[in-house]
Amino acid sequence: MRSRVLVFLLGLLLPFFSVYGYHPFSTDDPGTVEFRHFELEWGNDGVFEDSSLDELSGYLQVKSGLAKGLELDMAPTFTYWRDEDYGEPSGFGDAEIGLKYRFYGDGDGPFNAGLEAIFTLPSGESDKGLSEGDDIVPTLFLIGTAGKEPVRLIVNAGATTPAHQDALWLLGAMLEYSVNEKLAVGVELYGESELKGKDSEDTLEGLIGAVYSANDWLTLSAGTGFGLDPDSPDFRLTFGTLIGW
Repeated sequence: MRSRVLVFLLGLLLPFFSVYGYHPFSTDDPGTVEFRHFELEWGNDGVFEDSSLDELSGYLQVKSGLAKGLELDMAPTFTYWRDEDYGEPSGFGDAEIGLKYRFYGDGDGPFNAGLEAIFTLPSGESDKGLSEGDDIVPTLFLIGTAGKEPVRLIVNAGATTPAHQDALWLLGAMLEYSVNEKLAVGVELYGESELKGKDSEDTLEGLIGAVYSANDWLTLSAGTGFGLDPDSPDFRLTFGTLIGW
């Protein structure tokens, strides 16, 4: 299932919840890990501003199939390196726990729909500026797909209440194309916007990426993101490895 993808989009908005996206994309898929199976995903992001590397960060996510159509995810996040203007260069960020439930479709048919609840825990090193705050931050997504291989449209819509900030809409869409059984390529558009809509600092980013299933247990993914407004990073490189068993 991870081996499909080209993405040309409908330009809505989605967030920087790349930990819970369909890597290398932030838009997620309602597909879930099979019952009593597990996946381990190591993802990495390099953020560039003014043509120079600003930050290099990553996450290690464990995905487990609790039941048919039900998946539990856990992921600590960390920063390898940051520009010295930010102070402390590295450390652990907030951890995230997610629960995804597909309530319509079998994950492979032309139409699927699911819900995903994500909770960001205040576990990061706040003295280094690597934590969002002292409270648990909830996020809720509605996820849907339309179409069947080789082309699928994936749409996410959600909301979150980050610390010290107004509630945010999280919206995104992606079109994926399967080149063959192993390789998929895609393009997406995603971002976020304040619910109140007044003087909000909206973010919008486009991303082009690819997913390659080397075999039944190993998947490699990579992508390039481009900021489409002043509040988004100028440029982003992302790559990841997923092992399943």
